[in-house]
Amino acid sequence: MGEGAADRNEDAHFVRLDVLRFPLIVLIVYLHACGFTANFADGERVLADAQIVANVQVITGSIARIAVPLFFLMSGFLFFRGVRFSPAIYRARLKSRTRSLLIPFLFWNLALAALVAIAQATPVLAPFFNSQNLAVSGMSPFQLLDAVIGITRYPIAYQFWFIRDLMLLVLASPLIWLAARHLPRPTLIVLLWTWVLNVWPVAMPAGEPTLFFFVGALVAIRGGSLFAVDRISWWIAPFFVLALGGFYLSQGTGPLAYLLRPVIAIGMVLALKATRRLAESDRWRVPLTWLGGTSFFVFAVHEPLITLGKKLAFRLLPLTVGAVLTTYALLPLFIICLALAGYWALQKTAPGLLRFVTGGR
Repeated sequence: MGEGAADRNEDAHFVRLDVLRFPLIVLIVYLHACGFTANFADGERVLADAQIVANVQVITGSIARIAVPLFFLMSGFLFFRGVRFSPAIYRARLKSRTRSLLIPFLFWNLALAALVAIAQATPVLAPFFNSQNLAVSGMSPFQLLDAVIGITRYPIAYQFWFIRDLMLLVLASPLIWLAARHLPRPTLIVLLWTWVLNVWPVAMPAGEPTLFFFVGALVAIRGGSLFAVDRISWWIAPFFVLALGGFYLSQGTGPLAYLLRPVIAIGMVLALKATRRLAESDRWRVPLTWLGGTSFFVFAVHEPLITLGKKLAFRLLPLTVGAVLTTYALLPLFIICLALAGYWALQKTAPGLLRFVTGGR
């Protein structure tokens, strides 16, 4: 294969990753919109007959679960892609990830902590923020640090646990490189079994992120492609439906509950395969590539907007199955559109600030 052909293949590879980012963020927003309860200062509002809502959200939530491991798979692949790992490369990677991960992580969590403190002190807003959470103003220095960084809990902007775990995996990248180079099969087998059995010895980074970051790293280090899955037939799709149906019937208990892992694995394969047609179509590639650039911003701002939107809906709307399902269907779309409008406004008026809060993306 000539150098030009190799470059074209490389470009096509990254285009396919670009068109995947925004759809995965949409799945994450829907995953975080699941639920039929809302906590307020005066108590919890719960949908009494929640079975229909639970059934819908078991299915949609299971499908959405493919997003997080795919992002870690992509992150591991891109971190190790095309480099000969060395102390110098490690230092360079840490420096670049300080800008792209650590600075946005601290900014968004500190900003949310400040906003929550203001809201908790504002009478009209306090009922939406003073539920089971400790008031920011009453936190000890360690509790405040814990809320911002997520040492013993999720960060206050809880979706940023993803960035926290990713930063830890980046710090551990020399060990990951050594394992991928010298003990690939034993490491992969151990990580797979801990994932399947849902057993993992440490709180962070979690087992699923570690597994898929390692798989992405392994593919990159061996010079492979994430899209080798193109060789797998689309006939794998019925197995996805069967596994999803089995997990739905389990209601999260019993042997069939283990089918969630095949649902995630097969769903990841199908999502990667689907990018080929999306990347080859101008109709889809152009908008999805642009939207892919907004993904981190949408990820950063969708919470606490989703939670606040749910609380507002539960406060104002009748607590019925129809109202809860309508909120679940439409609220994520509204929040995503609101985030896109904010991204566009910052891009036009304060592009430097936008680059800072999104880590240069």
